[in-house]
Amino acid sequence: MTISLGIYIFTVILFAFIIKGLVGFGDPLLYNPLLSVKIDNKYISPGLLPVSLLLNAVIVYRSRDSIRPKKLLPICFWMLLGIIPGTLLLKYATSWVLKLVLGVLIVLLGAEMMTRSDEPSSKPNPIFMAVMSFSSGMTSALFGINLLFLVYLERTSSDRDEFRGSICLVFLIESIFRLAVYGASDIITAFSLSIAAISLPAALIGMWIGMQIDKKIDDLLIRKLIVYVFIIGGISTILRALITRS
Repeated sequence: MTISLGIYIFTVILFAFIIKGLVGFGDPLLYNPLLSVKIDNKYISPGLLPVSLLLNAVIVYRSRDSIRPKKLLPICFWMLLGIIPGTLLLKYATSWVLKLVLGVLIVLLGAEMMTRSDEPSSKPNPIFMAVMSFSSGMTSALFGINLLFLVYLERTSSDRDEFRGSICLVFLIESIFRLAVYGASDIITAFSLSIAAISLPAALIGMWIGMQIDKKIDDLLIRKLIVYVFIIGGISTILRALITRS
């Protein structure tokens, strides 16, 4: 690990977790493509996993009074169930085509979220929840992109603390599961641990900055930021699909 690479990792993670502190998600949308310029992808996810686990736990604790666990258990069930067909599709599907379709779908859903009227949270719809969560599990297994369940939570959360806490609790459960899998598979290396050591203080500082900014802005602006980050995730997915189509 060189000094220049360490500074680069610190800077990227700092800005990525400012976004995390503001809206509760979106950090991988920034750090994955930027870190992959200088680091092999096989080190990024194991290196950032302990950081994401800890930071998601912090947000869950901070928003614990707003979280409704009974609403999240079905989401986690359908998401984990969706991982099974998503894993099977890896063997038979043309991944860049699926990723392109997913990116277009995310952008369209983001556009729908942007144009929807600013009304109180929608009544929970179990069918919509199951479809979005199951699809999110599939795309998570296929591409590591776990965004679709956010559409349901964005509709049904009563405030931004519930939204942030809820998605981070889902991410926390997923992170614990992945940590167990990585540990059993000997994927975590000394280099990935050095990435974690550099990233942790940067992530803590970045998330603190994001939370301080969050205190200064209203719910309407936060909702717009959520939609913008969501759409950026779709555009990023489309671009990566087109770049890797070969």
